[in-house]
Amino acid sequence: MELPNIYKGDYLKLAALPVLLALISIFFIFQVQPGLEFKGGAQITLEMKNAMTEAQVKTAVVNAGFSDASIRTYDLGGSHITEIEIANSDDVVKLESVYKDFLDTYDKYSKKQYEILVLKGSNASTTVQENDAAQMRQHLLDLRVQIIQYASAIEGRPVVLSTDVDALKPEVQSLFMGATFAYRDKIISKISHEIPYNSFSFKLVNPSLSEVFVGKIWGVVLAAAVLCALAVLIMFRDFIPSVAVLAGATFDVIFALGFMGLMGIPLTLAAVASLLMLVGFSLDTDILLTVRILKRGLRDPRNSAYEAMKTGATMSFTAMLAFGALFAVGQLTNIAIYQDISSIVLAGLVGDLIGTWMLNAVMMIHHVEKGVNRAGIVVR
Repeated sequence: MELPNIYKGDYLKLAALPVLLALISIFFIFQVQPGLEFKGGAQITLEMKNAMTEAQVKTAVVNAGFSDASIRTYDLGGSHITEIEIANSDDVVKLESVYKDFLDTYDKYSKKQYEILVLKGSNASTTVQENDAAQMRQHLLDLRVQIIQYASAIEGRPVVLSTDVDALKPEVQSLFMGATFAYRDKIISKISHEIPYNSFSFKLVNPSLSEVFVGKIWGVVLAAAVLCALAVLIMFRDFIPSVAVLAGATFDVIFALGFMGLMGIPLTLAAVASLLMLVGFSLDTDILLTVRILKRGLRDPRNSAYEAMKTGATMSFTAMLAFGALFAVGQLTNIAIYQDISSIVLAGLVGDLIGTWMLNAVMMIHHVEKGVNRAGIVVR
């Protein structure tokens, strides 16, 4: 079946659909929730003794004292699996923040102490350095008090730390590790009173690790955007085609993020990987279109765009079949990461069909027709 040439007639009207969908998607983007890697928290995976519905598990988790929890149940290999995500308690968040501050300050304090020793060895004045060291020492002692307070609350018993700053670091590290294990044991103990299970696994993501994930992801996304922009600009040496290519890729990401917000798919590392895959696929189809028009179709850009659309649509539908198979596997096995990756990419591929052939193509055809008309070339 031959695809109709959608660029005959008033093709500029085609751009209305992607613009409208982009605006709708932006509304839903604000509803995308961060996943465990980005917000921090605890994930408990239980192999259940008996099957329970999500509503039953939710009630049991609330009874255990965790009102703000995300629940997911599924069957895997004949076993009943329940995944529970719980936000970190305030004491854990505060302890982790103070602990990080303590380690940073202690490293600076140790370097300052070494600097004082070197200056004393050369008979130089150390007044400024000793004043700085004294301030750091006092700050470490203040942090010690806070660490004791939060660790005692987590462990449910009084804890003690030395007042000797020079010997304090290993004690604080040991206490922090012990408080982390105590926090895990407390969660498991509360849940075990409400939910019967055979075995469990526990994953804890601290807030600082979440910050690292967020920082790294933003760095990767920014670097990818800059490199794509440079590659397109170098390839075509023309501002409008470069903007058109990047507009198509941006639309794909916005459309996929809007789909995530609509369907309640959290932003996880797997979701970010899916979005980056979409950027790569979008650039393939956008550059295919741009090359076809600029290299072969200056006299008839509408027909060139149409021929490119037939090739690009075949590529998109082939990719849809592959990720459709992954989605089916995810549904059969109830593996969340397969479901999330496949659904995000499938939504993005639909967005790519709209963004490339109704936005990017319209921009390119309009740009080329304006250029050849200025040059006095008759466009058919």
